[in-house]
Amino acid sequence: MRIGFYSPFTGSVGGGDRYLFMMLEEAARIREAELFVLTPERPDVRLWELVGVHVGAGSFDWRPTQAGELRANSADLDLLVAIATDIPPSSGARRSVAVIQFPFRARDRGLLRVRTGAARAVPLTEAARSLAGYDRYITYSAFAQEWTRRRLGVDAEVIAPPVDRPKVDLATADRRRWIVSVGRFFRGGHEKRQDVLIDAFRALAVDGWELHLVGTADDDSLLVPLQKRASGLRTEFHVDLPRDDLLELYAQSSLFWHATGFGVDPERHPERLEHFGISTVEAMMYGVVPLVAPYGGQSEIVTDGVNGRHWTTIPELVTATRSLIDSPYDWRRLSEAAAHDALRYETSLFRTAVRTRVLTLAATEPR
Repeated sequence: MRIGFYSPFTGSVGGGDRYLFMMLEEAARIREAELFVLTPERPDVRLWELVGVHVGAGSFDWRPTQAGELRANSADLDLLVAIATDIPPSSGARRSVAVIQFPFRARDRGLLRVRTGAARAVPLTEAARSLAGYDRYITYSAFAQEWTRRRLGVDAEVIAPPVDRPKVDLATADRRRWIVSVGRFFRGGHEKRQDVLIDAFRALAVDGWELHLVGTADDDSLLVPLQKRASGLRTEFHVDLPRDDLLELYAQSSLFWHATGFGVDPERHPERLEHFGISTVEAMMYGVVPLVAPYGGQSEIVTDGVNGRHWTTIPELVTATRSLIDSPYDWRRLSEAAAHDALRYETSLFRTAVRTRVLTLAATEPR
């Protein structure tokens, strides 16, 4: 049984890498499986460790693969799992699954909608032909599922990203006056808007509290301006923080801030919203109370006043934060609810879904 995993991404790792290569990690449990990673550059498994993926370099063979080479390079595979931010490249595998992070391009879905019978009966555009080559589509959230249908004309199943249970006793956790935010430092797309959070923290002006900004960075072009913006504030930047240190930071933090989607028109640019929000769920799993801009997948995770708080302006974020700082009872109520509700995304559920809804395709006949 030969199973391949394709990613077009290079450089720093993020939620998409964690999602795809945790599927690889689960596939490594199949004794008879031969595993292959198809990427433009050789993967660095040490970077995978930063996002909690534990797969040894000897567990798979690497095939250098650009998008245009995927069909040929996957032709001998029983199953290909490909991750994409739009239409996936054409697959040559016997069975194929596409993980659509989000369809970034607006288009007429009528040109792309495909069904098995129609795909064989009529000539197809190149994009539609590529889509027709996949047996199953998967995405992260109901939000991404809806936009995949609207923009690509295909029906995707939702398998939420995995989040590990805490290894500490939350009842005895040593909570600090820390606000944490986790997200890659980059511009464009669904950027994490750390600039908004820094401005909110300056306006908060509560003695003894610190803002901790965690993420990977491709370069310093955004990081340095953010550090200058935070000058004079009790703010700490954690770049490429090891996974264990991040989990320790969650266990000690009290509040979680998230600003992706701030100032974005959700109908014109849904791709700029949070497609799911794995860092939010991770924080919740550790009892950190989330305060999030309720756009995209975030609104599926956080219910205002039940397991966190919503905000749409900097003054609203400041007011909601001060309210929780001033009311330990409200903080504890939301903290307990957040930790409980985050269990909906626990890693064992993800592993079960991967085994039963993805990897089993490798042993089935093609359509």
